Amino acid sequence: MLFCAAFLAPAFLHAQNDKDPLNDQEVDQIRELRNQPVERIKLYQKFIEARISAIKEIGAHPKTDDRKAELRAKLEEFTHLSDELQDNLETFDDSHADIRKALKDLVPVSSKWKEILQAAVPDPAYDFSQETALDSAQSTADQARELLQSQQKYFAEHKNEANKNGTGPS
Repeated sequence: MLFCAAFLAPAFLHAQNDKDPLNDQEVDQIRELRNQPVERIKLYQKFIEARISAIKEIGAHPKTDDRKAELRAKLEEFTHLSDELQDNLETFDDSHADIRKALKDLVPVSSKWKEILQAAVPDPAYDFSQETALDSAQSTADQARELLQSQQKYFAEHKNEANKNGTGPS
């Protein structure tokens, strides 16, 4: 029994890694910026924008081999990254990290994600993946906008805490 568990553990761990939307290099970049909230948020934004570009590219070539699997995978990656970004935003806000600079860039960009995703995936075969991505895009845009307003108010009242990193995610 112990032999069986030891034999299956690497396969199970590998399967979990397959679901991570970040490749090893991206994971390393995120880890390096754990105490730099503004740069970490910008990095997530960059990774999300790369997935959006891939979704648009795949959607523009409907005759591409394995299009359905690729498009579904990119939509799922977008959703996971968007959710991770939201978790990071919440954590940085809870620790009173000043992330206004990153939010000023994120708010206008994230407000366009939903529209881009709707236009890029007109096929009803992707309804669930697309709806999940659209919900995540809207949630991220709403959170970024609300958080920017909240941060502007907070740091206007707590000027001595402005431009500090707080304690970020690990």
